[in-house]
Amino acid sequence: MNEKNLDSTHWLSPLVLEKDFGVQFRGDHVHVELGPGYTTEPDRQEDFWNKVKSLCEEHNSRRVLVEGFVPSGERDTGDVVDAGLRTAAVPNMWLAFHLVKFVPTERSELFERIAASRGVRVKFFDDRERALQWLRNNAPS
Repeated sequence: MNEKNLDSTHWLSPLVLEKDFGVQFRGDHVHVELGPGYTTEPDRQEDFWNKVKSLCEEHNSRRVLVEGFVPSGERDTGDVVDAGLRTAAVPNMWLAFHLVKFVPTERSELFERIAASRGVRVKFFDDRERALQWLRNNAPS
């Protein structure tokens, strides 16, 4: 599929997610939509990463764009480390985040460093197109 055509594609998604997150393949990347009710509880994380890994393997892609809402709740340092380690579920993944009202913190920087220690590249963006461009320019197709 031509990447120029991908840029002009419009994806329709439900106004309200059926679950707290949705995962689908969109031409050249795995797209994850986080709903406002998404939490980072350990049991939800396992389900989340299993679905992302499955689609990455099925489509031989390591590009993942996560969009939506910042997960609710406070995360202590241990939670952030655990979340960073879980990204290794998809080896050599490139993970771009575009989240509503996200503000980078020391914890998001820690998450990036922990993921990098497992071979996963993570970057947060305030613009969806810049996130996709970063994935397409850097991550192998």
